Amino acid sequence: MGVGNSRDWAEEQEVRIEREQEALNKKIDALNRRISELEHEQEQMKAAYERDKDPELHPEFQRLVERGIMRVTNKQEELKMRRAELMIKKTELESEARLVRAVMGHEKYPTWVKLKKRRDEAAEEVQRLEAEMKRLMETIMLDTGSE
Repeated sequence: MGVGNSRDWAEEQEVRIEREQEALNKKIDALNRRISELEHEQEQMKAAYERDKDPELHPEFQRLVERGIMRVTNKQEELKMRRAELMIKKTELESEARLVRAVMGHEKYPTWVKLKKRRDEAAEEVQRLEAEMKRLMETIMLDTGSE
């Protein structure tokens, strides 16, 4: 929580969380679609394998299909792992959203907002004073250096 408008802190957090959740949902949906596509592809490979199973007609076909099925299966597992990671992130965001709502609903939230605003204003004042001190020090150095 840096310097900024304290009044909008909770609203900003909620908006950020919603945006991140939407992005995660889109990614999860895309992964689900890709997993379904791979499952369909795998079913087609298995059907082709069963249909053209005769090793005398196509000696290499059987091995090619088996390798293809393994590649598809490995890719599915990888996508499922990424989906699981995204689901964990989504759960974490939901927990964070609950926490933000709990903070906003607390009876001392308005007091916290006031204190945060005072802190932010004090931090801005410190920055302004440091800049003024730096300019003053530079002026002093220039004045003493020219004497």
